[in-house]
Amino acid sequence: MNKSNRIITKVALAAVIILLTGFGGAKNRKFDISFNLNDIQSFVPSNQIAIWLETTDSSYVRTLFLSEYLSYGGYNIPEICNGWSSKTKWDEVTKEEFDAVTSATPRVGNVKLKLECPASLVPDGKYLIFIEVHLVNEYNELYSGELTISGKKSVADLQVIYKPGKYPKKTEGDILSNVRVIAK
Repeated sequence: MNKSNRIITKVALAAVIILLTGFGGAKNRKFDISFNLNDIQSFVPSNQIAIWLETTDSSYVRTLFLSEYLSYGGYNIPEICNGWSSKTKWDEVTKEEFDAVTSATPRVGNVKLKLECPASLVPDGKYLIFIEVHLVNEYNELYSGELTISGKKSVADLQVIYKPGKYPKKTEGDILSNVRVIAK
């Protein structure tokens, strides 16, 4: 084999490797999450938020976002986002996962979050996505929807469930409105 044939062979082999492994190395799943965090006047909600994925058979997959107070120890208080804290073993997460999902508690108003996680942890398929917001005492609002992850754009508009019920002192509507998740 002459020198030019070896070079062509090496270039072709490199191109095949790049195509098989992807151009950017490891791919990430991207989630655009938007909602309005409503200003509640009848009491002062904590607004601690957890966002996570589960399989359709309710097996925990991955935390995508966690308010700072919740991540640093609030998860030990059983009333705060107990839907999330009962599913995860947050005290066992790696520093990398902790840093990847922990952020400041969103402020009242229009909230837009751009979140990512490794595609290897969330393979293609149908998932349930949850956003849990702590109000006060044992009261939380849990927003959920089904999301198909396939590498193509998928949209879910989330609906609310009250846990353990609707907070009796809340005279306004839900803590979140216009809750939408777009997976890319």
